[in-house]
This record gives sequence, C-alpha cells and structure tokens, in this order.
Amino acid sequence: MRGSLTLLAAAAVLSLAAYGEDIKPTVPAAAASSEQTADLDQVVCKRLPPLVGSRLGGRTECQTKKQWLALEKDTQDVLSKLQNGANQPTGPGK
Repeated sequence: MRGSLTLLAAAAVLSLAAYGEDIKPTVPAAAASSEQTADLDQVVCKRLPPLVGSRLGGRTECQTKKQWLALEKDTQDVLSKLQNGANQPTGPGK
C-alpha cells in the first residue's frame, strides 16, 4: 500500500513537471547584480493538465525558475529511488 502511494505521488509530480506548458512570465525579473541570479528569480507560469478523471480543465501554476528546477530535481530523485528498488518492503512479512 505504501509503495502504491509513493508511486502515485511520483506520477502526480511527473505529470506536473512533464506536461507543464510555458506561458509568458507575468512578473518581470528583479534587477540583480548577477544576470544568472536574476534569471533564476524570474517567475514562469506553466499550464498544467487536468487531473485524471476530472471534468475540470487544467490550471496555471506560477513559480520562479529556481523553484521549478528544485521540483524537477525532487521528481528525478524520487524516480531514481523507485527505479533502484529503494521502496522495496523489508523485514518479516515481506
């Protein structure tokens, strides 16, 4: 049961990250001393697909590029753990 929930959570995160469609930024990047820092602070809005089985349309989510990159990294970490068998039940009753 726990493995199913983890897999479901990973699938949900993937659907958010993989199917997100870039939309023009709604907030301009703040003026910063470093161009790279300003680039990571730029707000990016993505249109997300509707949830499976939902009759409602998708939604739009806005985050900074830094937050989108962190979400993508977390998703990759979860998937690599699942693929490497880190979610295998251990102990008695296996």
